[in-house]
Amino acid sequence: MIHRHGKSAVEARMVQIMRYEAMKCLNVIVYYDNKEEIKQYITKTSLIADGMVDFAIVVNKDTNGQADELNHELSVSANAHYEFMDFGKNVGYLNAMLETLRAMNWEGYDYVILSNTDIDYEMKDFFPELSHREYSSEIGVVAPSVYSSSNRYYQNPHYRDRISKGHFKRLYFLFKYPAFGRFYLKLAEIKGKSKPSVKQESCYVYSPNGSYMIFTKRFVSLIKDYYYKALLYSEESCVGELLLKYGLKCFYDNSLEVIHHESTVTGKINYKKRFALWRESIGVILEEFYGW
Repeated sequence: MIHRHGKSAVEARMVQIMRYEAMKCLNVIVYYDNKEEIKQYITKTSLIADGMVDFAIVVNKDTNGQADELNHELSVSANAHYEFMDFGKNVGYLNAMLETLRAMNWEGYDYVILSNTDIDYEMKDFFPELSHREYSSEIGVVAPSVYSSSNRYYQNPHYRDRISKGHFKRLYFLFKYPAFGRFYLKLAEIKGKSKPSVKQESCYVYSPNGSYMIFTKRFVSLIKDYYYKALLYSEESCVGELLLKYGLKCFYDNSLEVIHHESTVTGKINYKKRFALWRESIGVILEEFYGW
């Protein structure tokens, strides 16, 4: 594990902690040969967070050794506290957060955010607004409004209701065959265009969109020792099932909003491998939560 900190973190945080000691977030993000995207994300997020957000950068893939360059550049330019976490292998997306929770002291944070790095905050008071929220103790995950800039629709609410076992079984079959998998994705793309272009009212939902998930301290304390058996995909369903297991809820809060550009690093994975990973994740969900 590698721990590295920006040079200006101590000086900057002394004032910031005094101003915002009521709320502190840990934002877990994944490094997957995406140095520039991460640098931009941390820089712009830290500007609006004003000390309320620390970053854990989980190194899943560093082909050209640019993580060291990123560390140096952030130490010079970013007014943020951050740590690089290297677990010696690609741990995936959800496990990036879970491994981080097991490796560091998270108790000082009110929320743990797991997010993509292709995110923008047009809402410049996002974190002050979050700090003013007094969510019910039954809420385990907060799902903000997520607007897709490329498709021009809202990705939350994600799933309002639990997905049926039959639906998962059909997907498990489809992704066994790349031709069927491609056909399903094309249909999903077409269906996605019919998603609401108008923001929906706040409500309880089954699961959040995985691009930006805000975990409450209570939920984190319950799942910190959990290990997701799939490398990638179906993380939202896993989160939804864990919420059900512990009697907690996911709340879609439409007063908080982020912009999702969908330049996801999983796009670098070829279709054949992507379908295999999808199928593996669906099998994990079926076995663990549906008694398959």
